[in-house]
Amino acid sequence: MKNRFLIPLFLLVSLLSWARPRLTDLNINVVLDDNGDARITERRTMVIDDVGTECYIVIDNLNGSQVKDLEVTDETGWAYRNIGEWDVDRDRSWKAGKCGIVYKRDGYELCWGLGDKGDRVYYTSYTVTNLVKGYEDADGFNYMFVAEDVKPAPQHVKLTISNPEAMFTADSVGVWAFRYRGTIMVEDSCVVAESTEPFTSGSAMVAMVRFPKGLFHPRDMRQGSFDQLKERAFEGSDYVDNRTGWEKFCDRMLMLFLILMMSCVFWAPLLYMLYRWWQRRKFRKEIEKELTWYRDIPYQGDLRHANAVCYALGYDGHSNTKNLISAYIMRMLYRGELRVETVSNANGKAKQYMAIGEKLPIKKEDADSRLESRLFYVFENAAGKDRILQPKELEQWMGKNWKTLQGLVEQLKPQMSLANCKKEREQVKEVVGLRKFLKDFTLVKERHVNEVSLWKDYLVYASLFGIADQVRKDMKAINPEFFQFDQVAQQMAESTVILIPNLTNATYMGSNRIQNNMSAHEIRSMGGGGSSSWGGGGGFSGGGGGGGVR
Repeated sequence: MKNRFLIPLFLLVSLLSWARPRLTDLNINVVLDDNGDARITERRTMVIDDVGTECYIVIDNLNGSQVKDLEVTDETGWAYRNIGEWDVDRDRSWKAGKCGIVYKRDGYELCWGLGDKGDRVYYTSYTVTNLVKGYEDADGFNYMFVAEDVKPAPQHVKLTISNPEAMFTADSVGVWAFRYRGTIMVEDSCVVAESTEPFTSGSAMVAMVRFPKGLFHPRDMRQGSFDQLKERAFEGSDYVDNRTGWEKFCDRMLMLFLILMMSCVFWAPLLYMLYRWWQRRKFRKEIEKELTWYRDIPYQGDLRHANAVCYALGYDGHSNTKNLISAYIMRMLYRGELRVETVSNANGKAKQYMAIGEKLPIKKEDADSRLESRLFYVFENAAGKDRILQPKELEQWMGKNWKTLQGLVEQLKPQMSLANCKKEREQVKEVVGLRKFLKDFTLVKERHVNEVSLWKDYLVYASLFGIADQVRKDMKAINPEFFQFDQVAQQMAESTVILIPNLTNATYMGSNRIQNNMSAHEIRSMGGGGSSSWGGGGGFSGGGGGGGVR
């Protein structure tokens, strides 16, 4: 009999737990002024029930800053009335449609009434003065944008920091993030931090950003250096090397041993490399001496094999892997597995993205087809439910799934010896001949009847040879109508400028990070962006603990 009541009780408790207020998405947009002030707008997408009377944001430990000009609206566009000093003890009906501030000894609480229950969206805007502070060597801040232990905890957080008059680049702006699982990057002239996992107990979002002197003119000038602020924030984080003294000593001894070994065998590898270079140069000269234009598709369309030939002969230097990725993306566009779509962002601005189409069945089971299928799998899963593939989410997905993608990284590496090239001499001449034909595209006077039917294939191979932009311009100069009447060709041509290079770079960076985690760690520590650190972030301003619904 007892068990008969346990199941309904369990279901009731589960239902009540599920029905509590939820914060599904928190989007924070920070616009910086030249004087260091920041206008912060937070969009909360929530599910509200009968629990609580108000939402509130905790901002403590402001380190010389002030908060002012609070404004709140909701999904209906209704502007809440700012009543000034807030009374937390009033009931829900009184607080509905109102907002205000609780002034504390060490900070503020920004409050507004919950109002009706259901699916709600709240827009909260306020100014934080002197967010950007001036230091002797740089300007910047270390600020907690999401306080610890917000309840309900946000399922997803995205922070965007920008300035309409300043250009943020990865070369000039340093970025670090703490206390959440996710990333921070400089992209599209903005600093973008984003969580990849729901917030849990102890989660927060602390962003530290360093600007070069002269980009801003902050009113709040501090003694000391930004590096001192960074050193404090790095304590307890994974941005620094936390190995013990004994581990470091062992690593140094191992490095010394390896250096000694390398010194002993230095000349033999060097002589072997010089011999390989001479052999390759000699074979290339032989091929190029016999070379004629080749107008067809070599190796029956096997991009991986053609790329390996270019690598073995020394064409395109270290760009072979990137060129191969670009060629596969271009071929997926040709086949309809990818397509270009125009999507409006949150500000209503139209922007082009790569969208995922339908995977076509493999006609032949070989290394080339398997590699393309594996890349499509990566793109499709990284794109998510909306099937719109953005470079940043591609890098994030690859970083999160690096263990399963190590085989892909190996497949992308060109693998063909010079000896094999000599065995396949005639086919190698076809690859090099097509490369020459495309490089000389506008010089070709005689046009074959079936040539235009291969133009889309030519665009694929132009990407493989790293000359897609040049070939696109040559084709438009010869026959501009081709791109006007063939929508797929038009998308392929237009994508060579921005979309494919961005997607290629994201795939290449993701594979490089999988291949060399230490290198990625060094980039992160220097402020080049990447994954956030769960620990560290000390010395921050703003934030504190608590907030949410009460």
